[in-house]
Amino acid sequence: MDNKNNIIQWNCRGMHPNFEEIKILCQELNPKVICLQETKLKASDTPNLRGYTPYFRNYIDGKNACGGVAILVRSEILQSEIKINTPLQAAAARISLNDKSLTVCSVYIPPEHKLTKQELNNVIRQLPAPLILLGDFNGHSPLWGCNKKNYKGTIIEEVLSDNDLCIYNDKSQTYIHPATGATSSLDLTIASPSIF
Repeated sequence: MDNKNNIIQWNCRGMHPNFEEIKILCQELNPKVICLQETKLKASDTPNLRGYTPYFRNYIDGKNACGGVAILVRSEILQSEIKINTPLQAAAARISLNDKSLTVCSVYIPPEHKLTKQELNNVIRQLPAPLILLGDFNGHSPLWGCNKKNYKGTIIEEVLSDNDLCIYNDKSQTYIHPATGATSSLDLTIASPSIF
């Protein structure tokens, strides 16, 4: 496997409890970028992964850390954070791979969030192209392997079309429900056509 430009995406459901697994992924795959969702970090949490520069967007509900996203970029890569003005849980960075610039954005949209097309379009408008969005969108659509479509799936499909974006998903299942064993495709990779 050619790992020279790996970008990994994982809904880790807690960065602290899965920190050893994240370190193993880094050792075995040596990714250039790691995009995490549901990091569940408090503002005071600053996990440090040696060799990576972190960009966090933490989310606190009352006193509890929940949701949240992170992007970890190999420190030797030319990079800069992109501040996004949005209520969505999203973090972004501009990076340089093989002398080409690329925007990477990690997104988490909780199941209960009533996503609007304007919210997602607003994030995309703030990201310099070419771009790649990776995340847990909690949107269902047969386009990326779900058996049914929900309202978030409809919104995501429209945003893909409106912004001339491509979806990398090959209809493989990306989520297994821990209680029921039901599977779905909630984790998406969306990119500019030049990346696709």
